[in-house]
Amino acid sequence: MSDDATDYADAGLQGRLTPGAHPVLLIVDPCEAYTDPACPLYAGVEEAVAGMRAMRAAADAAGVPVIITRVLHEANGRDGGVFVRKVPALKWFAPDSPFDGYIEGLAPGDGDIEIVKQYPSAFAGTSLAATLAALRADTVVIVGLTTSGCIRATATDCMQSGFIPIVVADAVGDRLPGPHEANLFDIQAKIGEVVTADAARAILGAHA
Repeated sequence: MSDDATDYADAGLQGRLTPGAHPVLLIVDPCEAYTDPACPLYAGVEEAVAGMRAMRAAADAAGVPVIITRVLHEANGRDGGVFVRKVPALKWFAPDSPFDGYIEGLAPGDGDIEIVKQYPSAFAGTSLAATLAALRADTVVIVGLTTSGCIRATATDCMQSGFIPIVVADAVGDRLPGPHEANLFDIQAKIGEVVTADAARAILGAHA
């Protein structure tokens, strides 16, 4: 355990959550804006995308439900409120953007559930919590983009909604390593469990 992790543990942080028996896979915002070098939002997250595809394959093999989110705002942006004003880069997710499509291999398929959101968290103003309850899910394996934004916000709301958040370190990414590592550390300390791809596959496979 690192010195920072030891300090947090001594303070009463760094507790552990045990995954439940009914996981779902949540793929957050697999948008081409993050992977097309022609887009200013390009984040160099190819390794994370490979991890996302691997987690999707594992979920499909185990018969685990897959939920995929996307960001979408009205043309006037009013449904994005302050978020749209704070982050002008959201224009790259608009329907008329050349970069708003799903990353290859990560678009919703037959049997998948698509959640359209306007804010960082996949829970904010969406039907996600109700959908998870209807699926009788107790654990949400979270992959996607980006760690410091939508992943952190989604993991936080997941925990606050009564579901166990499992963030797959190998399958989330950010444009800079500092925010990525800092947010994974904080998610592990206060919000959920940050696990390797192998551990995540075991959680998904335990459902089978």
